[in-house]
Amino acid sequence: MPMPAFLPAFFRRWRRLILVLAGIYALWVLAGFFLVPALAKPRIERAATQALKRPTSLTRLRFNPFTFGVTVEGLRVAERGGGDWITLRRAYVNPYVWRLLRHTVGFAIIEVDGLTVRTVLDLEGHLNFQDLLEEEEKPGTPAQEAPPSAWILDVRRFQLQDGRVEFTDRSASAPFHSELGPIAFRLDNLRTEVGHRSGVSLEAWTEAKEHVSWKGDLGFQPFASKGTLLLENLSLPKYRPYEQEQVSSEIRSGMGTVRAQYRFEWSKGRHVVELSGLDLSVRDLKIAERGVAEPALELPSLDVKDGKADLLLPSVELGSITAEQGVVRVQAAKDGALNVVRLLTPPKPKEKKKDEKPLQLLIRDLALKGFRVGWEDLGPARPVKVEATDVNLGWKDLSLDPKASSQASLDLKLGSGSLKVEGSLAPLKVTGDLQLKAEGLELAPWDPYLDTALDLRIASGKLGADGRVRFAFEGRKTDGVTYRGAASVQGLEARDAALNEPFVRWKALRLTGADFRTAPMSVAIQAVDWTEPEGRLVMQPDGSTNVARALRLAPEGKPPAVTAAVVPATPAAAPDLAIEKLAITGGRLSFIDRSVQPNAALVLSDLEGSYLGLSGRPDAVSKVDFKGRAGGLAPITITGHAMPLRHDLDTDVALKIQGADLTDFTPYTGKYLGYTVQKGKLDVDARLRIDRRNLKSENAVKLDQFYLGDKVQSPDATGLPVKLGLAILRDRKGVIAFDLPIEGNLDDPDVKYGKLVWKAIFNLLGKIATSPFTLIGKLFGGDAGDLSSVSFAPGSSALDAAATAKLQGLAKALQERPELRLEAEGAAGEGQDGGALRKASLEALLRRTRTQGLKVEEAPVPPGERERWLKAAYDAAFPAPKPAKGEKPAPPPPPAEMEQRLLGVQKVDPADLAQLADARAKGVLGWLLDTAKADPARIFQVRTGQAKGPAVAFTLK
Repeated sequence: MPMPAFLPAFFRRWRRLILVLAGIYALWVLAGFFLVPALAKPRIERAATQALKRPTSLTRLRFNPFTFGVTVEGLRVAERGGGDWITLRRAYVNPYVWRLLRHTVGFAIIEVDGLTVRTVLDLEGHLNFQDLLEEEEKPGTPAQEAPPSAWILDVRRFQLQDGRVEFTDRSASAPFHSELGPIAFRLDNLRTEVGHRSGVSLEAWTEAKEHVSWKGDLGFQPFASKGTLLLENLSLPKYRPYEQEQVSSEIRSGMGTVRAQYRFEWSKGRHVVELSGLDLSVRDLKIAERGVAEPALELPSLDVKDGKADLLLPSVELGSITAEQGVVRVQAAKDGALNVVRLLTPPKPKEKKKDEKPLQLLIRDLALKGFRVGWEDLGPARPVKVEATDVNLGWKDLSLDPKASSQASLDLKLGSGSLKVEGSLAPLKVTGDLQLKAEGLELAPWDPYLDTALDLRIASGKLGADGRVRFAFEGRKTDGVTYRGAASVQGLEARDAALNEPFVRWKALRLTGADFRTAPMSVAIQAVDWTEPEGRLVMQPDGSTNVARALRLAPEGKPPAVTAAVVPATPAAAPDLAIEKLAITGGRLSFIDRSVQPNAALVLSDLEGSYLGLSGRPDAVSKVDFKGRAGGLAPITITGHAMPLRHDLDTDVALKIQGADLTDFTPYTGKYLGYTVQKGKLDVDARLRIDRRNLKSENAVKLDQFYLGDKVQSPDATGLPVKLGLAILRDRKGVIAFDLPIEGNLDDPDVKYGKLVWKAIFNLLGKIATSPFTLIGKLFGGDAGDLSSVSFAPGSSALDAAATAKLQGLAKALQERPELRLEAEGAAGEGQDGGALRKASLEALLRRTRTQGLKVEEAPVPPGERERWLKAAYDAAFPAPKPAKGEKPAPPPPPAEMEQRLLGVQKVDPADLAQLADARAKGVLGWLLDTAKADPARIFQVRTGQAKGPAVAFTLK
């Protein structure tokens, strides 16, 4: 194509200018490619070294004069002590030069490739570039806020590829190191003008394959941003050095993922840091105490959904928290400290910042499913260790607001039992209203907690409950716990801890209509049904009992007694207890006494009945009605009213026993009476009353066919004639019936019911031994008085009316008491009988004197002749001396004096006294045998010489 005609003319006219411009352009190109990098590189290195206060070098600097693009390669900023701080493989910057005319620093693109920054915290917590962050302020010159800049930064695209941040922290308790990279970062349309937002994205990985993703926007006027954050595959044990600074726990394993939307703004008068759409997922989390092998917390999965937070308020609201198949191991140390509390306890107490706001937390839905919770308490002497399985906890609207109330539910399995709780709770207010249902909760694992108060072991037993629990602890006087509903304990067996012997057991104990309160303490129960309860009272050789030992009733260092020496008075502030009805079915009470040999074993079985109105209130009325069997055979009934809670004030109980086998009491009869029991039955009709601490017991006792057997050598046996006493009491039908009254005051240290019973028995035997005929007289003698002897007129063996009445009483006693033997011993004494015999001898002398004087047959002296023959006998016995010559004979003495002198010379032959005594005894025996028809084999005449006076003395055998 031919050149246009005008071009040569044009070039000729402007050739010089064109050549100049071409030369300038060529020079610019040459300078841009070669001179600018050569001149700029050392200047940039010096400026950077001066600004960063660290050696800075560039491997290569390139400048494109056409695009004004700058390429930097091999940037290296060294650490002060050696090594690299910042390294850069390549950076490219393409500016908008002409925008400088519009006060805009613009860049079409900034590309950074292979940037590595190494950040180090030393032992004091200072960054390796701390000096660059510290502003130099002149002393006394206040800091002034920089005025807003009129210049605008405009970056169309900023892009970082293959970035890396290496972080080392030596200030923590254990050194921490992590690397974040490769990092891919992109910023689009950055413009620092008011209200402008730029698009931003970041994606990076760590050396532990943790993934970080950030997408959103970014503004600088104000400084604000919003977008989404994603942290995946976070290795929680990796950050253990920082965990150790905050809490005392140790994360052994765990992987976490966090997703959230955020909103950030930080400007004058407006600060916002908010999260929304927060999702957190944790897998295989294990947290333990430092130095403890077994984790305290294991969470295979934990998911948090729909969370939002205001980090400046601070306020956190979580839509849901779900965890499944977790394991929680709670351990209480000997000092009571819990490991789960220690896990969250900071190594050093944190000082609360001034005006620090409390955290506001709200969890809309908390769900823990399929957990296992272990409990181990090292405080008791015997540690407690139990585990709950299938633990499911649901909690709606859980809040840290002290006034907030929320709905919660819990169900779990504990051994073979289960527990369900649901209702409303205010955790920080410590109030709640819950519905509780428990079935088959095993009691045995918890019995070490009884060691401080009881010496028992719970071998078996299951607790059940179905009711409503309300509690409040708000610092008020009415604070406490209330339970209304039912409760039960099934299959309980408690054993004596010292000997591992059964103490108490039952098949079932059910409480219905229970109302339990702690403020003030009160218990009200509509009905208690006790099925097949069995208790054992065991007395040891030292006199202690399993009850006193198990309940720890004895003072420290002293052996427990059978019962308290003094029954304590009813406390004025005793808990208010009221049970409308207590029903017992199939009860059994065993008493084993090892203080006697052989050991005694007494049983009360088949106990059934009811107790109405059991209460400690002064105006309450009770009714006791029970029946059972003593020794498994003898019927026993208990009726009346009694108040165990005020036992010392108001008790009136009637006890009846019919046909109890007395052979069961052989150990006691052998110890205290000295004989075994051959056979016998016991009937008791007793009434026990306690009124104002005064005890009174009226006991009608009947012993049927009660016979003692072999002699037993016992140092405690009484020396009283036991068999005689029983023979006196036993009628011809083999029945012994007597009353045994017992009285005492409960303030007397010697008041023990068993002791009082034996004391009453020994008193009765003592009275029989010392005066058996007194009892015989009362039973059979009527008004005859003492039957121990029959009196006679002096010198006579004839029975008078009084003697006959006594013999009638003795005859009736022999008839009614067929085991008795009667021994009779006649007596005659020189005193009363001697005078009578002398008078009889004088009368015989007078008869003989008259017979000789009249030569007639001997006959009684007529009264009119008595003085004549008295004088004749006197003169024969005491002849008067012949009078002297001239003297008259002495006159005779008066008749009375003559009689007295004659009586004085009469002799009493011992044979006559013996004959008189024998006649008296035979007269008595003859009357009993002939008149009363007594058994000759049971009546004996004895001669011991112990009987005295004109009488016949009797002895019972």
